[in-house]
Amino acid sequence: MYTIEDLKKYDYFDGADLTFVLDSLTGVISRQYILDFARKLVKDNVPFAMCMMDLDNFKYINDSYGHKAGDICLKNIADGLIKVIGDGGLVGRFGGDEFIILYLKSNQYEDIHALFEKTYGDNGAVRKFMYIENVRVFITATTGSASFPKDATDYNDLFLKMDKALYRGKSKGRNCYIIYVHEKHKDIVVSERGTNSLLSKVHDVKLLIETSPKEIVIEKALDYVQKTIHPANTFFVFKNNYVKNSKDNTEYYFGRNSFFILDKMVGDKDILPSSNPKDIKDRYPDTTEYIDTNRIHAFVVARVANQGFIVLYENTVTRMWQDYDLVLLSYIATLLSYKLDK
Repeated sequence: MYTIEDLKKYDYFDGADLTFVLDSLTGVISRQYILDFARKLVKDNVPFAMCMMDLDNFKYINDSYGHKAGDICLKNIADGLIKVIGDGGLVGRFGGDEFIILYLKSNQYEDIHALFEKTYGDNGAVRKFMYIENVRVFITATTGSASFPKDATDYNDLFLKMDKALYRGKSKGRNCYIIYVHEKHKDIVVSERGTNSLLSKVHDVKLLIETSPKEIVIEKALDYVQKTIHPANTFFVFKNNYVKNSKDNTEYYFGRNSFFILDKMVGDKDILPSSNPKDIKDRYPDTTEYIDTNRIHAFVVARVANQGFIVLYENTVTRMWQDYDLVLLSYIATLLSYKLDK
């Protein structure tokens, strides 16, 4: 929680009442004050980086453990961010599960990258286990950042560039940070968030699978999954333990009993997501060798009738699978089931 001593070095907060300046729950700067401070920095031509952090799957914590647990989580994250940022800037709460970070120490890419490495590191604020109401929960977040005046010359453009970076992070699967780079991110249209809805994707994939010949429909479905959900790897495991990979559409032998192991894992469910492979290895020791060999951090298995399984996995990040993605994948598996069983 910020104190008068923490804020007095910034003229903007001189004489301000902490009752209004601070967010009552988290103790970081309230939305109005953190955004107005950012506007003042732009007006005064002060170089800085502006970052938006969005906690991943926060609704799951509230729904599963109650709003008190959610409040504890937000407070812990806020304290962690204050500690990481230190005297290099300020942390504010944008609203809900979103935080704003204003980093005044540097607006250079290398320094912002180092800040995020610290934020997401072993002793950082996110990408870690947290005990909430006697429950061990793994907390991740997605962050986007942009710098003034390097990336934008006014406040509105700065906010837009930051939002583009955040959007890119979410489209990559979350649990990551993106620093705005004009050449990479200039063409991102943030307004697509409103039109790129689940309903439109359901329509697109239904048309794709219905119109694709049976002999190539799996390839088409895997390609669609790869492009929309963006896992590190997407493949289909057949009953004969052979695999079709989305990257090159080649088939290769997956390993003895692979289909049986996946069938055992999924059981009577249609889909099995996991963000902690240790849980799966403990329950199904047969998967240990494959998970360790491929350095799998998170995966999803979706049943396609009696034909096989769609498997998605990450081997660089511990991904928190979004309900949006899981619903879409489940729908794709269902459509494939009907198509292949005809």
